[in-house]
Order: sequence, then C-alpha cells, then structure tokens
Amino acid sequence: MSNTITYKEVLELDNYILIDVRTPKEFAREPIIGAINIPVLLDDERVTVGTTYVQQSKELAKEIGINCISKRLPEIFKQVQELSKKYRRLIFYCARGGMRSGSMSALFGALGYRVSKLEGGYKAYREYIAKNTPIANEGFKYIVLHGRTGIGKTKILNKLEELGYPVMDLEKMADHKGSFFGNLCEKRQQSQKRFESEIFHFLLNNKKGYILAESESKRIGDIYIPESVYDSLVSGYHLMADTTLEHRIEILMEDYANASKEELKASLTKVGRYISKKNLAKYMELLENDKLVELATDLVKEYYDPLYQKSIDKYMFNEHIFYSTTDEGVEKVIEFLKAHGFEE
Repeated sequence: MSNTITYKEVLELDNYILIDVRTPKEFAREPIIGAINIPVLLDDERVTVGTTYVQQSKELAKEIGINCISKRLPEIFKQVQELSKKYRRLIFYCARGGMRSGSMSALFGALGYRVSKLEGGYKAYREYIAKNTPIANEGFKYIVLHGRTGIGKTKILNKLEELGYPVMDLEKMADHKGSFFGNLCEKRQQSQKRFESEIFHFLLNNKKGYILAESESKRIGDIYIPESVYDSLVSGYHLMADTTLEHRIEILMEDYANASKEELKASLTKVGRYISKKNLAKYMELLENDKLVELATDLVKEYYDPLYQKSIDKYMFNEHIFYSTTDEGVEKVIEFLKAHGFEE
C-alpha cells in the first residue's frame, strides 16, 4: 500500500517515521529533524550517476543507478523491515519527491508495508517551515540571558535544559559559539537549512509559554536567525549576568581545551583586523609560548569586554544577576522565572 502525503498531514500523525533516501551528505546538510537516513545512492554513486546523465546519456545514468541500488537492496530491506516493527507508517522522501522516494515507496508498498511518499520532498518541507516558523513562534515570551564573553551563559542554559526548562540553544543549533573563535571544537559545518529546521521543531514541541535563550546578534557565524525569532529575542525580558574574572577564564579554558594551536592562531588572525598590530603580536607570542590563561585574560579585558559594552548599552535590563558558580547562576535564573510568573 502506497500513497502521497503532505508535511502538514504528517504532523497530524502519530507513530510514524520519516525516511530520507537521499545521500548521507544531503541528509547531514539538510535534514528533516527526527528523520533517519537510508540512502538509495551513496555520495560517490550519486556523483557518478549525475555526471553520466549530463555527459553521456539519461539511459546509461539510469542503468548505473539501478545497478548501485540493487547492490544495496538487501541492506535497505533489512533496515525498513526493522522500522516497520516500531512504526505504523513509513514515509519516504527525497529532494523533490521524485524518483528516489517514489521508487522506494512503490517497492515497499507493493510488498505490503504501510508506506507513503512525502509530497514535494525536502523542498516542500522547506517551504512549509519558512511559512510556518513565524506562526509557530507566536505567543512565546523570550527570557534572554546577556553577559560578557566567558561568563558561562551557555553552561547555565544547558543545566536549565537538563532540569526541563524550555531552552532554545541557538549556538548549538548553529554549530557556532558566536565569536571569532566560535567555530573551534565544533563537529559539524554550519548549515542555514539545518539551523532553521532545528528552530522550527523546537517551537513546534515547546509546550510552555516562554523560551529561555542567550543574547545573540542577527548572525551566528555564517548563518542568520529567522526574522520572527530575532524580533522576539529583542522584545523579550533581558537578564544581565556576570561572574568573577577567574570563573570566566576557567570556562574559556574548558570550552576551547580541544582546539589546536593552529586553529587558535587562525582565529587570532581574524581578531587582528580589529586590534593594533602591537596587541596582535603580543597575543601571538603568548599563544606560541603556551600561556593560554594569560592570553585568555588579556583578550577578555582588552578586546571582548570593551566590544561587548556596545551591546550592553542597547538594552534596558529587567534584572542583573551575579554568581560565583554555574549552579548559583542557574538558581538565580529560576528565581527570576518564579518571580515573574513563568514557573510556580
């Protein structure tokens, strides 16, 4: 049994699984959150088929594609069979709802599985979330945590998330920490499409009337926060957080512990566009001599704190909180939520 289903209709279902039959690279860069990847063609196979289609013939490209798929069919069948034991409906999709997802849904439908093909594929999904993210965002009040570099805003929010509070971790979603050093120690390359999907599904699944988030500029690394979400950040409640310099340096040392010297040097070079040659030479010397605590302290005091003051001056803060440990910071945010009626 096979039919076609829209993404709007998918959201009304329960006990289903979305199966992305695109290549692993396509899936990693542009996922539907919650879907799994069972590729009909691997990355190199798709390149070969595409090149053959353009440079030789459509028929030869099809033949190569069928040969590649046939080799993988036993493994594909095994994975689909296992999923059918857990989910009532299997929904296949590809880039535009074309040949790849159509062939898989037809095959498994003919074998008696309860399957559907996502109408329009990933492209239609993208159009849906672009239209519906502003709608999903309506009604939420944002509580925004501000603070200078290294104060541990992300660590506070992570602990609040572990405790069940609705935290929109934009830097995690963006795979970037929001500074010249922000891409260090990140496992994935940034993706605007993946970022927007993460935001949409967070909004869709948030059952509370508020959202905790960290203060961000419109751009995080190379990607942009959707307009409706950014406007909500600006118009929300604003908390100014601060901690001791010693605690800040400890946090920075922990955050960038796995960064190589070459990566740190490349990030310092970016900072060099905005500081004097004398200061850049000093920072590079500290790095070469492995004086990382001194380097972090100087960067915080001489570069980041003066820079962040411009951001601080833009806002009227509803509350200022000071803490010596991350746990104390968490407690003070919870106190704010209770005092303003967000939590009992």
